[in-house]
Amino acid sequence: MNNAVSIDDLSVVARQCIAVTCLQRFCRRYQIAHPALSQFIDHVWKVGQADRETFVAWDMGFSALPITGLGDEWPEDVRAAIPEDIYDTLAGLVDHVLETSACTWYGGDLPTTRRQLEIVLSICEQHGVVKPDFRQYTQAQAQLRGGWGPVLTDEEINAWRGLA
Repeated sequence: MNNAVSIDDLSVVARQCIAVTCLQRFCRRYQIAHPALSQFIDHVWKVGQADRETFVAWDMGFSALPITGLGDEWPEDVRAAIPEDIYDTLAGLVDHVLETSACTWYGGDLPTTRRQLEIVLSICEQHGVVKPDFRQYTQAQAQLRGGWGPVLTDEEINAWRGLA
């Protein structure tokens, strides 16, 4: 199904939202739930509405989370809630999910956003997690804001979150 729309047709925001959707589906597949993961996921979803005025505050918000997606050690209570045989995969997935947009935060490395999303999708495939249909994440004017696309409305964020 994803053949009709390629990763290159998607904005950075759409790529990030696809990646976090994959993370949510992965957690559901393995019945993994923890408030720290929920906080991370909720914060990542806010990327769709980050703009020039709010972006730095959104970025800084990761430092207040128990799981940052930046390769930091996870708190012991979170680790204890994750099956040991899947922890490394999940921790890597979280990092790649964040890097799907982080690689462009203070630069413009669009090719790396593609590679990061491809890694996320590969992890999903290896673990039997259904990949999102890219057509549901397309945006008119995806190249606005250096490839980030237009800021999403509340309705768009809610619709995309509903796809997870």
